[in-house]
Amino acid sequence: MAVLVLRYRDRVLERFPIGVGDTFFIGREEGSDIVIDNLAVSFRHAKIEAIGDDFLLIDLKSENGTFVNGEPIRAHWLEDGDEITIGKHSISFQNPRRQAPIEAPAPSIVETMPMDTAAFRELLRRNRRPLPRRPGGEPGPFPLLTVLRGPRREVRLTDRPFRIGGDPSADLVLRGWFVPPVAAVINREEDGWHLTPAARWPRVRVNGEALRAPRRLLRLDVITIGRLALQYRHPA
Repeated sequence: MAVLVLRYRDRVLERFPIGVGDTFFIGREEGSDIVIDNLAVSFRHAKIEAIGDDFLLIDLKSENGTFVNGEPIRAHWLEDGDEITIGKHSISFQNPRRQAPIEAPAPSIVETMPMDTAAFRELLRRNRRPLPRRPGGEPGPFPLLTVLRGPRREVRLTDRPFRIGGDPSADLVLRGWFVPPVAAVINREEDGWHLTPAARWPRVRVNGEALRAPRRLLRLDVITIGRLALQYRHPA
């Protein structure tokens, strides 16, 4: 079982075991799982969710931010030895016996959301509209998707819809039994790139929150679709 070690400077204050299915809220609020009584800490500052065998740290729009190994984060998959800094306190994440993720069992029936052919054609139509360009006529920079769980690689988005699913023609192919042909689509709009869930399973999440409608992606958002984990990185 993983352990969270709360410290103030060099002094250990408390240890918190965290296991499968747990959600730990961190903040100044008395009802938090890890209470940090410091004015630099928001009432609901951050949370850690156990998703399968992995642990996702999410900043809850805190006033002063959440840091991992000295870097500010919005969401971050924790690894053994990571050091979380919140205000003047630190939380060490210890998970030395972590095993490789096991493929989650698939349900026998996959329910497809009402995203029919007409809806997909509408996504294509919107992506054919002229989009804002930089002065001089150059298109803006295209964001990257970084694979966080699995073989590390990066995929660059373009103006056309980016399909994620089990179909061999998908831009990013999901492996496993009963995976729908299209599980999610990322398409470009005038205000940025939007993620649209296209099936009820596997669940599409952004920073741990399940999607039921399209959502505009923000820099460093973490997307999870079943066992797949991606981070959205938009160049400045």
